[in-house]
Amino acid sequence: MANVDLIEYYDKKEYPSHGKAIAALVIVFGAFLAAGMYSLWELWLVYGPEVMAFIQSIGLPSYLTSHISTVVIALGALILLSLALAIGASALARRLGGVLIYVGALFMNLMTWGIVIVLLATGTLSLSSLIDNWPIMIPGLFTLFITLLLFTVFRGRIRRAGEIIKLTGQTCLDEKGVFVPPMLTMVFTLVSALMFGAIILRFTPIEVLVGDQPWTVETALPFGAGLVLYLFTTIFFYNLAYGTTSGIVYIYMRGKDPSLGDGVKASLGVVAGLAALAVMSVIVAIVRIALQRAGRQVGGAGGEAVGRAAGGIIGWIWALVNYFTIPAMVGEQIGARAGIKRSAGLVRKNFVDVMIKETAVRWGFGVLAVMFFIGFAVGGAAIGWIVTSGNILNTLLITVFFTVFAAIPSALVLRTFDIVYVTLLYVFIRRKEGEITGKTAIPAEMGRELDSAYDAARSRGR
Repeated sequence: MANVDLIEYYDKKEYPSHGKAIAALVIVFGAFLAAGMYSLWELWLVYGPEVMAFIQSIGLPSYLTSHISTVVIALGALILLSLALAIGASALARRLGGVLIYVGALFMNLMTWGIVIVLLATGTLSLSSLIDNWPIMIPGLFTLFITLLLFTVFRGRIRRAGEIIKLTGQTCLDEKGVFVPPMLTMVFTLVSALMFGAIILRFTPIEVLVGDQPWTVETALPFGAGLVLYLFTTIFFYNLAYGTTSGIVYIYMRGKDPSLGDGVKASLGVVAGLAALAVMSVIVAIVRIALQRAGRQVGGAGGEAVGRAAGGIIGWIWALVNYFTIPAMVGEQIGARAGIKRSAGLVRKNFVDVMIKETAVRWGFGVLAVMFFIGFAVGGAAIGWIVTSGNILNTLLITVFFTVFAAIPSALVLRTFDIVYVTLLYVFIRRKEGEITGKTAIPAEMGRELDSAYDAARSRGR
């Protein structure tokens, strides 16, 4: 049981202070951004005229000037449509719950078996030749096996997962601030990638990057430094945003009314631990890159595949061990080492629930993503038809643009749902273990259903 709980700090309105750690992080982030901005400026001095000439040649400035009202309407519509669909996805999650899992399972089976069905229906493959080409059935067989396992052996846990999906939707509707940290993470990821790319292009010769010249200490040093800074800043910002959203959810689930600022303070309360966790993740990422590179040097394409597989296994294990690390660090206000140990223990005891989240629940959230794309396509078609006065070609182009753009808000909503769901699962586990008592934000009827599903799963030994 945790010695300190986040809710105690919330009630007192006093959070731990880590001034030295924050100052060190400001220096690191400042150095990375300064190096990136300097590199961008240097590159602009060299390539800026060519870039501007290209933009002028395609007529972009004149087009934007003559269609400024259309551009403004389109951007406004994209923002409003994103907000509407985010709220709609949350409402659907709260309303449908486990139904999303069933629909997602059906959709995944149709997708994985679709190519086989099409090949048989068109006569490209016969039943006899299908046996000779059995590897194409592996994805479908695996998905079907997982589906049968989930809805027979683990059906009690599926019931519970459905209720947590409902609670995820409720939390996102009641605490809309949970969407802000993941959104800022997406923005910072783009900025940091731009900074990293500028640093590499500025300090590393193109001939080295494309493999025409060998790496030397002089060329490898700026590349390595830029890579480490890029990985650390990106991963740390992700951890901080995860902790902020997780903190909001945790305080909300304890029956309180948190603000975005409370989530930030909760995350900053363990900022040193989040930085340490980021350093560990950077080391893991570099090891994975090194394995892939070593495999390529030893065995060409085959060796690279082996190296990539080995790196993937290491990454999967690291992600699994740290499944509950950030929620535990924030909720119990502990450091990285204790958080990893705590997470590993929770994963070991609740491994099936984790796997259900990464299969059935993810399939259910995938249904919401499909709805997002459909919603953006329909919305784009309607807006395109209005602003272009019924021009079919332009309407089609706007529809395609809206559909492609849907990937951004869809990724944002799904990432937020992932964080909220994992935090809710963490809270529920602690509640069943008796570590969390008293008032929670779980509605009475939903609480009874959660407990019933939990007891049913436990009675079957699963």
